[in-house]
Amino acid sequence: MSQLSIVHPTRIDVDQEPPEPVDPIGDEDHFPLPDLPELILDEQTPAWKNYMKAGNLLRQSGDIFRIAGHDNGLLLVRRDGSTKVINTAADLAPLFVDRVALSIYLGDKPKGTKLSNAHLNAMLKAEAFLSQFPVVDGITTVPIFLPDFTLTKPGYNDGGEGHRYVYIGDEPLVIDLTDCTDSFLDVMDFDSEADLANTIAAALTVMLWNHWPGGKPIFIVTASKSHAGKDTLILFASGLNGQCSISYQSTDWALERALVGAINYNSDARVIVIENARLDRRASSISSAIIERFATDPNPFLFSTGTGPARRRRNDFVLAISTNDGTVSEDILNRGLPIHLSPVGHVAERVSPIGNPKLEYLPKKREIIAAELRGMIERWKDEGMPLDHSARHPFSEWAATIGGILKVSGINGFLANYGKRRVADDPVRASIALLGASMAGDEWHRPDALTREASNLGILKSMLSSTSQETFESRKRGVGVVLSAHEGETFAVETDSAILKLRLEKGRRRFNGESPHVRYRFVVVERTDIPCDGDF
Repeated sequence: MSQLSIVHPTRIDVDQEPPEPVDPIGDEDHFPLPDLPELILDEQTPAWKNYMKAGNLLRQSGDIFRIAGHDNGLLLVRRDGSTKVINTAADLAPLFVDRVALSIYLGDKPKGTKLSNAHLNAMLKAEAFLSQFPVVDGITTVPIFLPDFTLTKPGYNDGGEGHRYVYIGDEPLVIDLTDCTDSFLDVMDFDSEADLANTIAAALTVMLWNHWPGGKPIFIVTASKSHAGKDTLILFASGLNGQCSISYQSTDWALERALVGAINYNSDARVIVIENARLDRRASSISSAIIERFATDPNPFLFSTGTGPARRRRNDFVLAISTNDGTVSEDILNRGLPIHLSPVGHVAERVSPIGNPKLEYLPKKREIIAAELRGMIERWKDEGMPLDHSARHPFSEWAATIGGILKVSGINGFLANYGKRRVADDPVRASIALLGASMAGDEWHRPDALTREASNLGILKSMLSSTSQETFESRKRGVGVVLSAHEGETFAVETDSAILKLRLEKGRRRFNGESPHVRYRFVVVERTDIPCDGDF
């Protein structure tokens, strides 16, 4: 950084005659004009040739770029990282004044040194002028990985259409260790190894925010109690990238308005957080058609009353939902990356060895943690960028890549809790799992027997809609409809003595010589006994 010199004012004796005023522009020996490149335009020459010549000369300054898209204008990137959109004659004129010694002729006759507004406005719409500048899709002050996973260098980086970025910053730091990352993760109360692995996966996903438009999962961060660290985990995952938070709204139009407004007024934010989502009395789960649609749309249409003009833009955002006691809908769960915290004891009484993780450790170490995550990606690249096709998720390309990065770094458990959290957080699946644990085995069961058992377990209300609970026959039909919809699925459930993985099967045949009818059974696919703590 250049140093600034402080100039002290000259002291003047009040009895002295004041110095003669100096004409700042009348003496070129003391105030030399800048040495600007010369641009000579002839109005007898076709306009497109003049525009090409003018654009070619302006481009050589290296800080003017064309905004991607048809006639969107130019973008001036200042040294301090700020930007200015150039899309009017008033915006463009100063660039010629400051950067070009312009002379305009009509044949051999001088016409002046200033372009008319008509010409300036025409330039900003003309391909002859705009095509002289490199196209830019965005400006970033945080290093990113281009589609081929090349790390951006300071300046202009052309990663192909949609990935042309100007990176304003120093050479990216890469660290081949994970000490700071591990220190943070060690103090968080993850429910399982999978939750820890998914947290690192979330941080890598945000670091690769410009990849997989419409194909990145929603981070679903849950906890067994308040103040367990949900927001801290999302802050860790966000890293050096900006985030903004909105409140969950049970009505879709209100949530859409908050989401579109957050995007429009937080252009640098990469993570949109729906904080502390809660159920209201009318809803059985946290659901939103706009969230589901946005997560899977590579080029979403953004419009809501009061949030500015309608537009489309590339979906380079990551969504996150944090909730304590809210049940997330199955559609959101299917698109989710689950992370669950399960702290033991009084959270407020615990002392962290790294200080306050959210307010002290992450702000102090975030640059190093980002460098460690880059090191994981670079290590994966050195190994040939292997993919993990065993990572099962609807967003398969994302899962294979992130799973591959984690495996190279020796991190296990990625997405291992995906099915478990779907059962735990979906009231219907959770009820089916409890019913299965009670009826597990090779025996086939009639819908009426399963309905009576569900009633004994107190889970009919969570399994069935209110219209299916009026009579025993309607409840029996409802149970059959629900079970048929989940035929072939697996469910994880914990009993007093074991953790079971069950598969729901449906059969229509002549059981015991009777007429053909439908029965169901829950087959134990996997059983893990829970060790006993000891006798008391």
